[in-house]
Amino acid sequence: MAAQPRRRSQRLLEQKQDWSTILPHELWELISKWLPSGRDAANFRAMCRLWRDVLPFTEFEPVLMLPFDPESPNGAVTFYRPTDRKTFTKDLPALHGKVVCGSSHGWLALVDEAACLTLLNPFTKATVDLPPTDERFASDSWRTAFKLDGRWVHPSFADGVVRHTKLGEMRDVFFHEVVLSSPADSGDCIAMAMLTESSQVAFCHVGGDDDASSWRLLNTGLKQDVSCIVHCRDRFLAITYDAQVSICNVLGATPTARPVQSFHLPKQVNPLSYLQVNGELHLVCTVVQQGSTTYRTRLYRCNVFARKPAWSRVTNAGHLTLLASHNLAVGHAGGSVSGLKENSVYYSGHLSGCIYPYGCKHSLNHVLEIINVANGTSEWLPYRQNTQGSPEALCWIMSNPWTQGLCLVIP
Repeated sequence: MAAQPRRRSQRLLEQKQDWSTILPHELWELISKWLPSGRDAANFRAMCRLWRDVLPFTEFEPVLMLPFDPESPNGAVTFYRPTDRKTFTKDLPALHGKVVCGSSHGWLALVDEAACLTLLNPFTKATVDLPPTDERFASDSWRTAFKLDGRWVHPSFADGVVRHTKLGEMRDVFFHEVVLSSPADSGDCIAMAMLTESSQVAFCHVGGDDDASSWRLLNTGLKQDVSCIVHCRDRFLAITYDAQVSICNVLGATPTARPVQSFHLPKQVNPLSYLQVNGELHLVCTVVQQGSTTYRTRLYRCNVFARKPAWSRVTNAGHLTLLASHNLAVGHAGGSVSGLKENSVYYSGHLSGCIYPYGCKHSLNHVLEIINVANGTSEWLPYRQNTQGSPEALCWIMSNPWTQGLCLVIP
């Protein structure tokens, strides 16, 4: 009689479905987007072919967004992929009539001539509108702007004549850069905006009711204008050009800002870009070599939450690849992927002319500077022909928050 239950159990096991295929394909795709770390992503892909299909390796490659024509009706924009040194073009109609003023967690921040902000995921084409702008932002920025017949105007810096604020001037009048605390569709995202030449910042909750999501101003307590904002350890860091920092906590009912006690950058350091890595503030900068006019790009870090914060040079970033650009002050860091050098910084932007020797063969191209963090040496990777007056790349785009940084989504 004992054999019968065993045979019944065996039949049940044979009839049992493979649990890795029970759920619908769409649900596995949703789960793959919420993996908290690179290790979890690797384990997910190792399970079976189905799971590898919903999480391809191409989802973790960075892309560099190149300049686009905001008047293009279909919003055609070209991206450069450094992993295989190729470009691809996408039509993003949401870009029409807008300029980029931020890149965080795979979302772009866009502003139009009405000073309205929109968040765009360039790969899913999802959009989120942020609260409307009012005169408070203009009054707290360097330029005085006001509305005339429904359009923003400002006095010209050159002759004082009042002129309409054009699209290309919006970053110089209102939101110079916008940083997100998390993906715009996460449900708890906060956007913080750096106002043009102001010691105040503006923030809002993305989504929610009108009162909770409206813009609010916060005085950072800094004596100089804020030049960069970085999200780190659930707080925002407002940073001046000479690296003075104010820790802004906007999670509670009463937002606070606490300037960090004075600490200074090393001598001859020129800041290029800031980013957070493992809860510490990192700085990509150029340094003048002693006894010469030669510049070298270096990486520094500082725990601004320490009792006595101090900057120190980084010579080992482990398996990370750091990405920075000239157009936006905030950079990104993430686990290196095939085709990118680990323990390196990829910088796209204007560097001092003395970095490149006269007659450099790359002078006819826009180039990425790839800095070896360990020894400080640089190499240059041309990515776009430098036609007369052609602007630099706009920004890096990364998504899928990982424990050591951000990873990216491409088609």
